[in-house]
Amino acid sequence: MVHLSSLWLSIYLLSTNPSNNIIRQNKGNKHHQHHSSNPIRRQNSSTTNNPSSSSIKRSDQKHKNYAGDGDQSSRNSAQVSTNKGRKRFTRQGTKKMTSTIANDKENLQQQEVQPLPPLTKPNSPRPFYYTCRHTYEDALMEEIQRYASRLGTKNDRAGISVSSPYPGLVRVAQEQNNQYNHLSEHFDPIYALQVMPQAVVVSAESIKGLAKEIMLALLGISEDGNNIDSEDLLSTLQRNDLNSACRGSLTVHTIVPGCCKGQPAPVMKYRSEKVGEELTKILRKIFPAARKAALDGEGNSNVESPSSPQSERWLLQLMLQSNNLAVASLTKCKHVGPGHQAYWPNYRMPLGLAKVDIEEKMPSSAYRKLMEALECMAIMPSSSAFVVDLGASPGGWTAVMRRLGCYVVAVDRSDIDPKLMADNCVTYVKGDAFTYSPPIPESDEGQGECWMISDVIAYPDRITELLGRWCQMDWASYLVVTMKFQGDAPALDEVDCAIDIVKRYNYDCRVKHFFNNKNEVTFMISRSKEKSRNYVPGLLGVPLYPLCS
Repeated sequence: MVHLSSLWLSIYLLSTNPSNNIIRQNKGNKHHQHHSSNPIRRQNSSTTNNPSSSSIKRSDQKHKNYAGDGDQSSRNSAQVSTNKGRKRFTRQGTKKMTSTIANDKENLQQQEVQPLPPLTKPNSPRPFYYTCRHTYEDALMEEIQRYASRLGTKNDRAGISVSSPYPGLVRVAQEQNNQYNHLSEHFDPIYALQVMPQAVVVSAESIKGLAKEIMLALLGISEDGNNIDSEDLLSTLQRNDLNSACRGSLTVHTIVPGCCKGQPAPVMKYRSEKVGEELTKILRKIFPAARKAALDGEGNSNVESPSSPQSERWLLQLMLQSNNLAVASLTKCKHVGPGHQAYWPNYRMPLGLAKVDIEEKMPSSAYRKLMEALECMAIMPSSSAFVVDLGASPGGWTAVMRRLGCYVVAVDRSDIDPKLMADNCVTYVKGDAFTYSPPIPESDEGQGECWMISDVIAYPDRITELLGRWCQMDWASYLVVTMKFQGDAPALDEVDCAIDIVKRYNYDCRVKHFFNNKNEVTFMISRSKEKSRNYVPGLLGVPLYPLCS
């Protein structure tokens, strides 16, 4: 029937318009090919990539639009595009986050609070938490394992397990049946900025509930101080020691995981501060150490009096790891020096982080490393101090000492900043930092205060030789020197060698990797019997995060 219809249509067209018979016949053949009832032909024509078929579909769509649906479809398409644009913004006019960005932020927040540690049980091993400059967690973990292996505590012998649950945070867990030596409470790793030893993990729904649980886990005592739980031996010992501590000797730090990365407004910081306030209220009712210290005749705190260079200091640290889970640690700080207010853990700076930025333009950003070292030592150079800056160019460290009023001799093969070159209290010496011998000024009481500071770029063994030469000749009262490493792994054996040489010449030495250090560490050295002056808080730097009042 289809063929007969086509034949009669062709005859009719030829009879009506003979001049177009060939064209009409060709169109009829194409129409016959596209509308054939043969299923095999339809399948082949639909599967082949034929441009003519797409043009026919577009023409059919046009015919539909011309049939009366065009205006409505145009309105629908315009409305769809308008809705797409409106969905990008909120009713307040702010741009909405895409699902990808929202998921990334949610995952980042989850990363900062997960995985959560298990709750501690009475008389069970308590974990240690160390903080460090983020991206240097591996270096800290390697140093802890190195120290543990020297004590006979190895990970493969049921000793300790070291992990990094958050950026800038390292957790050390000791197993229950550990027959080897535990980590020392005052172990001071080079790459650690702060330590939370013998920490407890508690959980509660409310802010007050978290504070009460911390009191029970740390000190075995309730809010009113009457219901004492003496099941945990360590809690009983710490409660008795804190009861006899002097007034004003306890400091409370409230932190969150985001603080380890130096974030200005980390997640849960406000809630952790509120938990710290509730905890401080309970402590002040029971322990005199949590109350404000009495002042002497000169207005100084008895706890920080210059006449007591190694006064008693206690530190309670609270880290909120989720809204309902907190890690807390209470320890008696140990004086480690150099400087009479250099304690471990650092009770003056939460997480050991000091804000040492200088608003005015400095010759280089390396000045922050020296500021952190002076803040850690808690030693203020006197205005009459004689300073030798080895490898001074471009002059960041020299500028810091000049701000403190010191006279500086800057030694380097390259020129320093023009402002420092024009300073009358700066003497520039063009020469080698490793062969320079200083002219030490003499005071009425003998040799005056002399500082040697150096941020020179050299191999670690050259720095060891430099420290040994200066300490052997007894040229300086205080030394602040950086040792730079090659490759990713720090040369800890070379650091130990330098420390041994320095101590051989009756100098106190402490080495730290500060927040502004990169692939390097900072040596802080002073004479063993050197009497440091009273430190003025806030003159060099301020805590990056406020103390709990």
